[in-house]
Amino acid sequence: TVKMLPPPSRRHRRSFEQYKKDEKAATERRQRKSKADAVAFEVDTSKGSGVRWWEKKEEPKTVWRACISNINDGMEYYVNTETGKTTWEKPEELMTEEELNQTGDWVWVQDKKECYAPAKVIGKSKKKNCQIVQLENGDRRTVDKAKTTPLMRSSLKRVVSDLTLLDNMSSPLILHCLRKRFEADKIYTNVGTILISVNPYQRLPLYTESVQRKYAERKLGAELPPHVYNIAHNAYLGVTSFLKNQSIIISGESGAGKTEATKQALQYLARIAGSVSDIEKKVLQANPILEAFGNAKTIRNDNSSRFGKYLEIFFDSKGRIFGSATENYLLEKVRVVQPAPSERNFHIFYQLTKACPSNLQRKLNLGPPSTYAYLRGITDVPTIDDAREMKDLLTAFRDLGFSETEQSDIFSLCAAILALGNCVFQSGRRDAAVLKDPKPLNYVAGLIGVDVKALQKAITTRELRIPGQGVTLVNLSAGDASDSRHALCKFVYGRLFDWLVMRVNQSMAESSGSAKRTKSTLTIGILDIFGFEIFEHNSFEQLCINFTNEELQQHFNQNTFKLEQKMYQSEGIQFDTIDFIDNQPMLDLITKKPHGVLPLLDEELRVPQGSDKKFLSKLVSKQKSNRVFKRIMKKPSHFGIMHYAGQVQYDTTGFLEKNRDSLTEDIVEMLQGSNMKLLKTLYPKDRAVSAKERKSSLGSQFQKQLVRLMRNLNQTQPHYIRCIKPNNEKASMKFVSKNCYEQLLYSGVFEAVAIRKKGFPFRLSHEEFVKRYSICNDGKILSSSTKGKCEVILRNMDCKKSNTRIGRTRVLYRAEEHKKLELKRSIRVKNKEISENLERLSQIDANSLPESKREAFFIDLAEAVRDADIFRVNTPQANKARRMLEAFVEARMDPQTKRKLQKAYDSQDMKALREALKICEKEGYRTQLTRKCKELLTKIEDAEAALEVAMESKNLEFLRKALEMCKDFNYTRPSQQKAQKMLKNIEKAQLGISRAVKKVKRKWLNQAVAFCESIEYDGADYRECKVLATKVNRCHQMLTIGRNERSEAKLKKGVRACQKIGYKEKIVNQCEILLYRVTRINQEATHAYARCIEDQVRTVVAAADELKMVGDQKFQKLRKWVNGSYDSFLGAQYKHALKNGDKERAVQVMIRKKDLLISKHGEDYSLKRYPRLK
Repeated sequence: TVKMLPPPSRRHRRSFEQYKKDEKAATERRQRKSKADAVAFEVDTSKGSGVRWWEKKEEPKTVWRACISNINDGMEYYVNTETGKTTWEKPEELMTEEELNQTGDWVWVQDKKECYAPAKVIGKSKKKNCQIVQLENGDRRTVDKAKTTPLMRSSLKRVVSDLTLLDNMSSPLILHCLRKRFEADKIYTNVGTILISVNPYQRLPLYTESVQRKYAERKLGAELPPHVYNIAHNAYLGVTSFLKNQSIIISGESGAGKTEATKQALQYLARIAGSVSDIEKKVLQANPILEAFGNAKTIRNDNSSRFGKYLEIFFDSKGRIFGSATENYLLEKVRVVQPAPSERNFHIFYQLTKACPSNLQRKLNLGPPSTYAYLRGITDVPTIDDAREMKDLLTAFRDLGFSETEQSDIFSLCAAILALGNCVFQSGRRDAAVLKDPKPLNYVAGLIGVDVKALQKAITTRELRIPGQGVTLVNLSAGDASDSRHALCKFVYGRLFDWLVMRVNQSMAESSGSAKRTKSTLTIGILDIFGFEIFEHNSFEQLCINFTNEELQQHFNQNTFKLEQKMYQSEGIQFDTIDFIDNQPMLDLITKKPHGVLPLLDEELRVPQGSDKKFLSKLVSKQKSNRVFKRIMKKPSHFGIMHYAGQVQYDTTGFLEKNRDSLTEDIVEMLQGSNMKLLKTLYPKDRAVSAKERKSSLGSQFQKQLVRLMRNLNQTQPHYIRCIKPNNEKASMKFVSKNCYEQLLYSGVFEAVAIRKKGFPFRLSHEEFVKRYSICNDGKILSSSTKGKCEVILRNMDCKKSNTRIGRTRVLYRAEEHKKLELKRSIRVKNKEISENLERLSQIDANSLPESKREAFFIDLAEAVRDADIFRVNTPQANKARRMLEAFVEARMDPQTKRKLQKAYDSQDMKALREALKICEKEGYRTQLTRKCKELLTKIEDAEAALEVAMESKNLEFLRKALEMCKDFNYTRPSQQKAQKMLKNIEKAQLGISRAVKKVKRKWLNQAVAFCESIEYDGADYRECKVLATKVNRCHQMLTIGRNERSEAKLKKGVRACQKIGYKEKIVNQCEILLYRVTRINQEATHAYARCIEDQVRTVVAAADELKMVGDQKFQKLRKWVNGSYDSFLGAQYKHALKNGDKERAVQVMIRKKDLLISKHGEDYSLKRYPRLK
């Protein structure tokens, strides 16, 4: 049915002549709009155009459609395709940027839920400096003008992958852009060279084999979406191209996704670099070990790293991985004995008690997690598969060369720790601690190879060594014995973890063979360290963790802001300074001697009778005037620090004991007496603990580690990944604006956007610039000065002046120019290197080489040919090298793989080709057949993508082009056949539509519409045909009703509707004739009713009866006259004659009436019946 539109508003009611004047302009405007809407269908699809038209492009989606009204002289109106709502006012979704900005003033207003919300200014407020705004949900507010931020409405529709490309650098717009990308499953966003990663708390298809391949095998200069793979790729290029050590610094709160980012960066580097002796696999295999013993489920993260890790990967001169080394920081040992509520202990304990092999379970006599005091609480986590991770751990141990004895000792120590946790102490004589049940302790002593009495003595007593008086044995209370047991478990586990890291490093060194790390070795360091933590109860561990994050933030500030601004000043380049949060005062509060937190804590360890209370008292007296230090009056044992990420309150209870970080000598001596090989390694007999080591605190050790870490980081080119935790509930795809805003604010992202947008992040000295890029000009630069040569290179490379600056000693430029320069240079350098290398290799007679050297020769040849393929080098030497390599590989190719390749090639099966080529890539097979298969796979992937887009759009041109692509290599898979069938159906549909629309035949129109719907064709011609078919069916219905009812009004309406749309079928002609007759009868009936002349009335009634006309009340009256008594009919004729003033007809009618009376009743009036009267 056709919905009638509401009448246009008053401002639209212009004259018909005015509409005619605007018709040309309106038509041009609609054509421009139509062209913009259909831009995806107007690309060049011709062969050799280089346009990959089938690649999908994101376009703004809207439910509104613009239509042209036939009712109001071609005016444009708008229809909501979901609700059917119509309006004359243009919806915002269809407005251009200019139209949007003209619709009114928009601002960002502060909002409790969203931080900032867009609002339209609708008027002034009576309050001073205030205005009334309306939010998008219709709510109105009165806001202070000073607290609003200007907003261009159109900028909300512009969601960019790099925040430096935003229209302006306002915090609300940055937050809005991140939220919109996150809601579209795009968790990565760039800030120039910095990557922001928002944790989705669910698996997204971002790390699949195809995605990894797309980034690893990118074409030179190709732009790819933001991803952790890009950061890893840039770090690798920094090592191989610029020969500088690199670092990837991954930071963020606990639960923000740092561990996952580390894992993905590592996997990508392993793929792109390859390695010597497959060592990259061992680098990856270290992850299950370190995660099992160092990660745990926390409130905020199911796989939280409870230690810091700096992994250095070593590269040889060919850019291959040949080794790695890991340094760990501050393992959260307290978790072993006291996991927080709603959290778990370290993963290894659950893997061991739930999923260890049956023989190991019997040997260690392990029970389920619920039977151990250290594991009570949460044992199962939906996102963690302990059984699978146990298998991964055992595989990792095996691959990294851990012996069976070492594995057995590791698991025995873990089981011993769990059993020690089950020991229960009670008070005996003189409150001395005694065991309630000796079985757990006997079991522990057997596991770790110590005498049970020595173990019990070490836990329940303490030796006091007083000079000149010998050793005094002091019994511990039940509580102190329990604490002693906890300390033993913590420190043994901590030593075990340190040993595991050392053992992994040793395995890497052994696997690297003859390759050894030297001072000139190039490295990429990946830092995955605990995120900033604010809990309800924060202790010494949180202080150390947050201190680390302050150091990292300072490093970020130093590289991003301080050095940047200092360098612009020294180079004489005008640059607006950026204000940022400087966290140096926080670092001074924690570390500066003599009154920083850590120095005062160490001092308290050295003084007699030092205590937590005295430490806090000294700290308050020394720091009370410090603006970043807060005294907590309501909590006497607490103090606060204003960290860059917010204020944290620390409870000093237990600070001294935790900072002491040492076991009693008698416990150490007991452990040194063990006959377990691993425990002997952890606590060797020949190594006594020195007095200096005993006095060394955890805080001072940690400071030294951080100093070493920061020194290493400062010697690298840093790449930053800022991980953001979008909500505190770990809810999937939930973006809480306040959480994200605070993390972005405190981590300096807003300032980083500003400085990256304004600044020039790439810079080289004049000499370095000329040396690096003179090859782009073939080394021919006509200039005497180095600075002049830089200008020539920039000019010849068409670099934009707005994006480049030549300073006093450096050339500075932005990312766009960097990509342009690097692309040109890479092509030139690579072509030169490849050509020289190929020429050298092609001159070597491989047959004359000994077998060992022959193998090495072909490895070098394979790498050279791979580079030649990437850079499309087709010189005679390159082709000769390809033939040599193919012949060599062909002779050594596995016959089964060869058959699999040939079968996949013959069948044109995309899946089979991928599987076969994956094997070839893994084994290093590069033959003519693999080359053909790769070319075929590329063609099939392009064809399948083109077919998918063509079938989805049902566009004839796209279908024909996609089928042409298939025809070029005889591709006849089901998708091609489906597209072929679709093309035939659409052509048939369009032919039917064309014929039906041209002839305006109802049957053809309905057939065409039904056929289009059966094949789900929804083209513009179908929509036009459907509208016409709807109108024709409506007209047919109106004519049928009018014909059946013999209704003049309905016939007239139907005929006019048919004439309007050009509908001229047989029924229309019949109804036109019928309308003429009905109209004549109605006219005559009107006259007959008015005059009531007998012949005329009878004629009209006879004509109406012949047509079976029912007629209106007039016809009912006429039929009553004709079909009723003739006397009544004559009476009516007499009345109408008198009424019309026709006296003569009245006399005639009266005579006929009397004659009728006499004819009927003449006998009654005979004189014979009235003799007396006669």
